[in-house]
Amino acid sequence: MLSPATAFPYRRPGCPYCGHTIDHWPKEAHVQSCRLCLRPMILLRWPTDWNGPKRLRGLLDVGFALYGLLTIALVAAFIVTGLTPHAFAKGFSVLLFIIGSVLAADGVLGLRTGMDRTGKQLRSGRPARVLAGGKLVAGSAAIVLLCIGLAL
Repeated sequence: MLSPATAFPYRRPGCPYCGHTIDHWPKEAHVQSCRLCLRPMILLRWPTDWNGPKRLRGLLDVGFALYGLLTIALVAAFIVTGLTPHAFAKGFSVLLFIIGSVLAADGVLGLRTGMDRTGKQLRSGRPARVLAGGKLVAGSAAIVLLCIGLAL
């Protein structure tokens, strides 16, 4: 039996990253981490009290999607409006902060837990730690490029 503070009264969803079953989610919480892989998850709720469909998404996946949408918007603004190449470079360097912080966070969590998901493949152990280290290096490089881009 689930406690009354749960947000999942009918079925128990799994973590969008590792698939671990989520037993309990406090009613007022919007962000919580998985107990197994430590990845942050966000519960997208409807603004009303209706107990209909709820969406559980990985916060890092939301960051990747936001980066993609904002990159498309920046390129479209560069094509449609008279955005200068200098302004485009500054805008792109700000977008590097999003991808850099997401990759760095995923890399640190992958090194800590020994779990990594790239694409649809979930790895564990030494291969996961190697890929997580690569994500950490790539995230750090993106943040360095952000600093260089803002200095332009």
